[in-house]
Amino acid sequence: MRKAAKTSIKDPFSTVIIRKCEEYDADAIKAIIRQGMKDLDYKPAGNVFVKPNVVYASKGGKLGTNAHTSTVVVASALGVLANAEGVRRVDLGENTGMRIPTRMFYKQAGYYDMIKDVKKNARAKVNIFCIDEERRDQLHVGGVVHNTLRVSRKMARADSKVYLPKLKCHNVVNVTGAVKLNIGICSDDERAIRHDFMLPDKIVDLLAVGYPDFIVMDAIDVGVANEIIPTVRKLGLIIMGRNPMAVDIVASRLLGYGIKDVPYLKRAIERGYTPKRLEDVHLAGDITSIAGLAAQAKRLMPYDEEYYRWQDIQREFKRLQTPLRFYQGYSRTDDRSKCEYGCLMGLKLFLSVFEMYGGKEAFRTAKPSVLVMGKVDEEIDARGNEVYLLGSCTRARVVNAKKITTIDKCVMTTSDLNLGIGNRLGMKSPFLEPSYLLTFVSNLMAASLRKHINLRYLQDIAHFVTKDLEKRV
Repeated sequence: MRKAAKTSIKDPFSTVIIRKCEEYDADAIKAIIRQGMKDLDYKPAGNVFVKPNVVYASKGGKLGTNAHTSTVVVASALGVLANAEGVRRVDLGENTGMRIPTRMFYKQAGYYDMIKDVKKNARAKVNIFCIDEERRDQLHVGGVVHNTLRVSRKMARADSKVYLPKLKCHNVVNVTGAVKLNIGICSDDERAIRHDFMLPDKIVDLLAVGYPDFIVMDAIDVGVANEIIPTVRKLGLIIMGRNPMAVDIVASRLLGYGIKDVPYLKRAIERGYTPKRLEDVHLAGDITSIAGLAAQAKRLMPYDEEYYRWQDIQREFKRLQTPLRFYQGYSRTDDRSKCEYGCLMGLKLFLSVFEMYGGKEAFRTAKPSVLVMGKVDEEIDARGNEVYLLGSCTRARVVNAKKITTIDKCVMTTSDLNLGIGNRLGMKSPFLEPSYLLTFVSNLMAASLRKHINLRYLQDIAHFVTKDLEKRV
């Protein structure tokens, strides 16, 4: 095993350690994490909450791989934490995306099998749970979007928090890392709140209750393009830190982005979070300079069409030579700006899954249809085809439409699109395949049963009666 790089760290909270690690070698990763904890003076004790990224996973990688933190990185981190002196319990929790039961993506990502192996050699108790199935505690946020937030009790009452983000590109905020990982601490009811043009402020708000004590970022195989079905490119790094802002600023540079290109980082700095510049981050480990970062970033090049896949719908429709048409208007009436976040993100993810499943041919032979989002001033000639008005803010003068379908949601998700459109675009939806539906329904029923057992439903009803109902009355 390669000897650990020497470090000289005066301020752990402004330091990011970057270690080279070409493969998912469990022993090597454990050694890197142990040394990183020592160098950054992180000493976990008591109950530790661990948050990975499991926004999406598919069985056998059929609909994409690499959207979640590697099981090897997660198992290595859990093994080190569970055997650290003073740690009593380690709880791994997540709430996945697309309104899918978390347990389904856990299973498809291999997390349940991984946890069984970790437990065999763990001194402390190790547990995996689904945030969407557990009771919550309400915490004060005092933010722009959230004044309070209800988070999992295991997280709220933990003595320490460890985040295990997966470094990926993102189709609306460009980078998903340690700071954005907090979206997954929200259950679906609060996750959807202001997941629109105020998403950067929402993400920054969550730092008030979701500020990790230690971060291990999986940047060995990095996902570029779409965040749920990314294209895999090798970067060969493990990135560690105690400041999520510092970690994400470094990670952004590795993906070819500056702070101004990442809306949530820019907004966090405007609201007082530090560091404010890459130059303010102390780089340690195997890469100790900004020039070194730039050299490593070249491994992810070229910044070609594939790198930005499904970040621009018009460009992808042109590439795919599809008869589908897309119109995007403005959503803000005050400055006539477009909302580049919630509904648009849902549509990009929805369409990208069709390409993964059916390939280019599915788009070339799609049924001519018109997709509209936002307020469009120009008259739209549907040419006798079906029209879909997507999102609550959408308004348009449509003529010659065979049928107009409205999905009146804000925020409109990929799941809403699947229910509202399904196979009507002439492309077979993988989400409507019998095998997928059977898996989804069985996991949905299991999740519902667990919510009953954990009294989550009763807690949510009580919260509605005591907090929301009185306002409505």
